Amino acid sequence: ISTGPGRFGVGAGQAAVDLARAISGANGVEFAGLMASEGQILEDDPDLLANATRDRLQPILDTREQIEKAGMEVGAVIGGGSYNYEIAAAMDGLTEVPAGRYALMDAELGPYLPQFRHAARVNSVVTSRPEDGVAIVDGGRKAIGSDTGMPSVDVPGAVVTSLSAEHGTLVLDAVQPGFGDRVWFTPYDVGECVNLHDYMHVVRNGRLEAVWDIPARGRYR
Repeated sequence: ISTGPGRFGVGAGQAAVDLARAISGANGVEFAGLMASEGQILEDDPDLLANATRDRLQPILDTREQIEKAGMEVGAVIGGGSYNYEIAAAMDGLTEVPAGRYALMDAELGPYLPQFRHAARVNSVVTSRPEDGVAIVDGGRKAIGSDTGMPSVDVPGAVVTSLSAEHGTLVLDAVQPGFGDRVWFTPYDVGECVNLHDYMHVVRNGRLEAVWDIPARGRYR
């Protein structure tokens, strides 16, 4: 159900009722419930975030009631995300909040969710210092991802200006890492990064505790 600047779905209300009825009467598919496509809300003010969340999710709850009055059972009602998981989870009627990015966090959502630490980083090495104030590293799009934004880096004052397939360019400020120095990137959207790797190293208090396979890696068909 499209309840904001979303990416899919019919409108709330009668359009959704008609679609649910068509699905229920079709062979080979089953009407399992509703999912809101409300678009991501990045808002610092907690009151504004709460109001915007409720404005965008209430239509899917109202639609559920309409579908049930039309005689169809609604199983799942899904809405919200990492950016508003607490607000969405407190709304009566929602059965699931698809908050995937909160578990690892990333550079986009981190400023809006300061209660979470960044748990996913990508290690890279400085491979070239072509001129003063510039460093080239061996981490690019194939390791970090950059579809929706540039990662942050743990070099104070440094800015990631570009990522090619296998290299990244840092414009430096006061701190000038040298050839062979290691730097850490925090992906802008961790969902664009995890699927690029076969496994991740799991570290607690500076000690490697496990190596986790990423079983969905490369499984698109």
